[in-house]
Amino acid sequence: MPSSRAHAWSRPPVHVEPEAEARTWPAQAPPIPKYYQLRAELERQIAAGQLAPGAFLPPERLLLRQYGVSRTTLREALRPLLHEGMLLSVRGKGIMVAKPAIRQAGDVLMSFSDVLRSQGLEPGIGDIRVAVDPCPRDVGIALQLPPDAQVVRVERVRTGNGQPVNFSISYIPAADVPGFTAELLAESGSLYALLRTRYELHIARAQDEMFARRASTREARLLGLRPGDPVLVMNRVCALSSGRPIEYALSVIRSDIYRYVVRLTPPRPVPSGTGPRPTTL
Repeated sequence: MPSSRAHAWSRPPVHVEPEAEARTWPAQAPPIPKYYQLRAELERQIAAGQLAPGAFLPPERLLLRQYGVSRTTLREALRPLLHEGMLLSVRGKGIMVAKPAIRQAGDVLMSFSDVLRSQGLEPGIGDIRVAVDPCPRDVGIALQLPPDAQVVRVERVRTGNGQPVNFSISYIPAADVPGFTAELLAESGSLYALLRTRYELHIARAQDEMFARRASTREARLLGLRPGDPVLVMNRVCALSSGRPIEYALSVIRSDIYRYVVRLTPPRPVPSGTGPRPTTL
């Protein structure tokens, strides 16, 4: 006689043949909620590569039939996976397994090329445009330049394994980079490397500010998105060891495959009588 207690289950990849019989769970509810079991099973299949990045899940009606659950249970299982970015909802197509995210640590100063290499991706650069322009007012304030200063404006698209990830516009004081050309940047493959090797400009620190907005038509075209898709925007000011600002950059980044990780630690305690106590949660 079969046991009355249900155990955790593991299903094969979610593939349903037209003639497949509906699979159901035991009538007696297991101790772990069904939606949580289904979520764990989908996570397992993604981690094992049985659900490959870029693949679409079967339609909802087939998933309901595959696992014998209600629509509410299925959606409860999918919601956290969509929220965490493991799955993506693609309008008009369904739910897709997300590609592994590129993670950049906010407490380490690295070029984007080095970030990609650290995660096993081959960095690339394309759509390079270089021009010498009068310095925009906001850029001049960030770079501490006089009103009549000239800057080299550098636009490029950064790719990882051939996939566009980042569209960047950098401004550098023209006096610091004489003879800067798109060909030099294409040959180097990295702006920071070119500044270091050709101009002996060593970036020592940077300050980032990040926010979200929607992609413009041009940004969407360059990044392989649709106009209005969400993107991350990073404003960065880089400085030399002397403290003098050397680059102001605006980067538009695909939010579906990029994560910016910041590590936080508690503030150091202030000795009694030397100042206000740090705020604690």
